[in-house]
Amino acid sequence: MATPAGGTVTRVQPNAFGCITIPFLLVALIPLGYGARSQWSNGTLMREGEVVEGRVVELDYMPGNSSARNGRGSAVSPTVAFTTRTGLPRKMTGSVNRYPAPWSVGDVVEVVYDPVRPERADLKSELDGWKLWLAIWCTVAAVPAVIAMLPMVLFLRQGPAEKSGD
Repeated sequence: MATPAGGTVTRVQPNAFGCITIPFLLVALIPLGYGARSQWSNGTLMREGEVVEGRVVELDYMPGNSSARNGRGSAVSPTVAFTTRTGLPRKMTGSVNRYPAPWSVGDVVEVVYDPVRPERADLKSELDGWKLWLAIWCTVAAVPAVIAMLPMVLFLRQGPAEKSGD
């Protein structure tokens, strides 16, 4: 296929959709599925949850929690005792191990809990940034999604003669 300048035009081949689009869409689903879902869940707890005060009763490393370190040392999560608005005493463990720990045993902290399932609770300070993290996870998912759409955009930009292979 010749161009007015005498060069050739590279056509988008149909196999580009299978080789590029599908894998990159699958890659986009991973951060979108994990990150956006977990952050949306945190946002739901912030919007629909009850906020009460609790007292830090223990600091301990929790193997299942993510860690945020700012230096060397052992990262810990707080265990907080709180009472629901209905008077039910509960304990919860923060969702992030931190070093240095911003809490001490005996500190009063704000806890957000689900009134329907009070065992679903977290520190308000851990949930406050849910919108920022949701945007970050969605942006991370958008990069491979945009790459996945490139063959389609290039295919649609081809003229009718180029699409038919004439």
